[in-house]
Amino acid sequence: MATEVSAAPMALPQLQSVQKAMAIPTVGAAVGQFGALYTRVKDAHSLLEWALSTAEAGVTLAAHTAAPFVSAPLAAGDARLASCIDALERRVPLVNEQPDVIVETTKKAVLSKISPHVNKVIGARVAAEQRVKSLKELSWTKANSLLNTAYGQKALIGVDSGATYAMQLLDHYLPPVGPQDQPTGEIVPASADPAMHTVQTVGRLSAVAARRVWANLAYKVNELRQSGIDFDVSRYLKALLAALHLATVTNQQHQKEAARAPSAEHPAEPSAPEAPPETHDTAPTTANKVKSTPEAKSENHSN
Repeated sequence: MATEVSAAPMALPQLQSVQKAMAIPTVGAAVGQFGALYTRVKDAHSLLEWALSTAEAGVTLAAHTAAPFVSAPLAAGDARLASCIDALERRVPLVNEQPDVIVETTKKAVLSKISPHVNKVIGARVAAEQRVKSLKELSWTKANSLLNTAYGQKALIGVDSGATYAMQLLDHYLPPVGPQDQPTGEIVPASADPAMHTVQTVGRLSAVAARRVWANLAYKVNELRQSGIDFDVSRYLKALLAALHLATVTNQQHQKEAARAPSAEHPAEPSAPEAPPETHDTAPTTANKVKSTPEAKSENHSN
């Protein structure tokens, strides 16, 4: 009967660099997390456990086989790597702290670097908002002071009367169709804040006009559709825009033609006739010729 002899596997050399790296809390925590994940995956299924165990056995056998041949270079590399880890611990003592301490310290350091710049930006924004608020308050106060004058009161009365008349026109030409949302809130009295009273009056009139226009348009469209007329709003708007564009172009063309044609109200004045050019006769005239004859000379002497 054959006797099986199992030789004890050769112990792997203990690497000093690995021990120093595992002594670092961050590295130890990361290796522990990875080990827990590896164990969870390995224990998930028997096939995975068999495959991973076989791979572990192959890696261990390869390491034991190669250990005698790579022991000298491995020792030199281990010593160099261990010295690098020692230098890192001396330069950055933070690596020896726990991971939560490292995270908190890093967070504080980053905030200490960023906080001054963030505070500057926040301060500039607060100052800008304060300036805008001060300018708004100053403008509002100035508007109230102007509206409190005699001319301002007249203008305020004109705004109120114009808003009332415009509302009457809306009720006549664009009556409310269907349920309409009534404006909520009371308008500030003109005696308390004239500027706010004006803004609220104009704003309420604009809101009511917009609602009336769209409500009447929707009512007319629904009425046409119920009558059997297919009404496309998009085509109607496109045609309306095209008509407005054509009217604008035609108006511009008429203006150009009117500018080129002479004005009928101011006809052109007739130009004065030009004076005939002065002529300088070089030949003697008839009277001069007569006087120059001998008979003319004798008559002159007799006289």
